[in-house]
Amino acid sequence: MRFGKLKAGLAIAGTLAGMTVLAVQPAYADYAPTAKDVVGVGSDTLQYLVDFAADGDQLGDPGFNSNSPKYRLINFDATADANARLAYGPGGADGQGVAGQAAGQCNPGDGPTAGTGNQTTTHADAPCQLNPTIVLRAGTSPVQRPNGSGAGAKALAADTAHYITFSRASACEGPTTGCGDNLSSSFDSIEVGTDPLAILTGSTTNAVPLSAEQLNAIYACTDTKWTQVGGTSSDTIIPIIPQVGSGTRSTFLADIGNPTLGSCVVTGEENDPTAIAAQSSPADAIEPMSGGRLNLFLGLLSTGASNGVGGYFKDPSCALNNINTSSPATCGSSENTISPAVKFVTTGTPSDGNPLFDVNRPLYIYFRDSDVNSTTVWQPGGTLNAVRTLFYNPCATGESGCTTVNGVTYGPGGAPFFATAGAQTDISAAGINPMYVPEVGGP
Repeated sequence: MRFGKLKAGLAIAGTLAGMTVLAVQPAYADYAPTAKDVVGVGSDTLQYLVDFAADGDQLGDPGFNSNSPKYRLINFDATADANARLAYGPGGADGQGVAGQAAGQCNPGDGPTAGTGNQTTTHADAPCQLNPTIVLRAGTSPVQRPNGSGAGAKALAADTAHYITFSRASACEGPTTGCGDNLSSSFDSIEVGTDPLAILTGSTTNAVPLSAEQLNAIYACTDTKWTQVGGTSSDTIIPIIPQVGSGTRSTFLADIGNPTLGSCVVTGEENDPTAIAAQSSPADAIEPMSGGRLNLFLGLLSTGASNGVGGYFKDPSCALNNINTSSPATCGSSENTISPAVKFVTTGTPSDGNPLFDVNRPLYIYFRDSDVNSTTVWQPGGTLNAVRTLFYNPCATGESGCTTVNGVTYGPGGAPFFATAGAQTDISAAGINPMYVPEVGGP
């Protein structure tokens, strides 16, 4: 089960025989997980593959919760918006959206820096990001929604109450944004898939195939013209970078040598292909992009084949009644799907003779090593604990009743859910190349 949308309960007032009656209905928002539900947070890149594995995909394939188990797999998305968009305050993604306010100044309550929710004056903090919250367990207060690989890893590592069962990660290198320095050998993981990270351009573009070295110079604003990197156009390059805190941003910058970003770089939404068209010259814009996320926009499976139903993301300006009645016409069934005019650069030879920038990154789910050997059975009538049911069910040396499937040996009870064909189908529907590899002994 995935969560991101907020609902509000209303008090109902009525009048009966001249006497006012006030019936107070309980307030409600997202489903608050019970003590035995499995709860996950973390990376934006993995949120849809776990959403689909939990509740089924848009193609009709079932997920773990589809058979109504007593305790459920709960996946809190990195973003509170189902289209994976962040919510920004008036300052916007770069802190420059308020007239008369200095660049980098956010309004009270905005910004990712700890404690800004209590500030009453503007403060320096870019991006000017709102901080959506979640209720990790029923009966507890809301906490900040972890957004990204690093945020998920930190939340899991710091969670002494064990409200969080697992974290999603696409970037595992670095003390502040990755998970390698946040999760010790007391945590295990499974690799659930791989995702290409490459450069996105407009369908009509002046861009040429680029190497990591050329991208380093572009994002440092040392090379600013296409002619400097093997192109024929003398136009100025518009390099787009995901917002601060993005796992894709940290992975991309590390892969191109961590340049100091120059003033020519534009901040955009992570994995947002529509950012290309939003620039002053779309033909000159480039950005790093998740191949899996692009597949969801384009309606493709992980194989590149059509999923048969079209793009997953719909025009967020179209209300449900407009979609159902196809009025206005732009909200009809075919026009309602967001279909960006872009292309993924995964072929070609850069002019500097270095390899094309095209990284295939592994995607992980992390959990506590101690949970693997818990003796608490998860589901009524079952035999396995929660982690062995869903993620990792190893066979101990000399243990009887173990089974081997596709070269992997599992303990009694067989393959965990994420190793099954059903979960692999859901992951492919999310545009991600499915893979199951246990990684024992920490990141």
